[in-house]
Amino acid sequence: MYALFIVLNEVEYLPDILYKIRQLGIRGATVIDSMGSRAIEEKSRYDIPLIGGFMKSLEGGTQSNKTIFSVIEREEQVELVMEYVERILGGDMQKPNKGIMFVLPVTHMRGGELQRHIESREKKKILDKELKSEYY
Repeated sequence: MYALFIVLNEVEYLPDILYKIRQLGIRGATVIDSMGSRAIEEKSRYDIPLIGGFMKSLEGGTQSNKTIFSVIEREEQVELVMEYVERILGGDMQKPNKGIMFVLPVTHMRGGELQRHIESREKKKILDKELKSEYY
């Protein structure tokens, strides 16, 4: 299993990405608001109330992101999701301000829709095996 993280700078693509993830059979994702460290560093410049407030209004505020993460069962599913996300974002994650995607291995998991799906599938395999052995 794998944990896919997508830090999305172009948040207007969030609904398209979530729709595609679901369409590809991924059994759930979590979305959180996030902010890059550069945005936080820039935000600290606005600590002087009068000047900072004025400067912030000129620059349009700080940039926030959306971070999507999902536990995905198979590596080929991860690669497919990453490919489609990159397509949705214009085909090149190397361009500035697109965001970042990365994957981490999941060695243990408790709860969630994916675990329930895996357990259901395993129970069905055991039941099918028992029924076959009973009649053959």
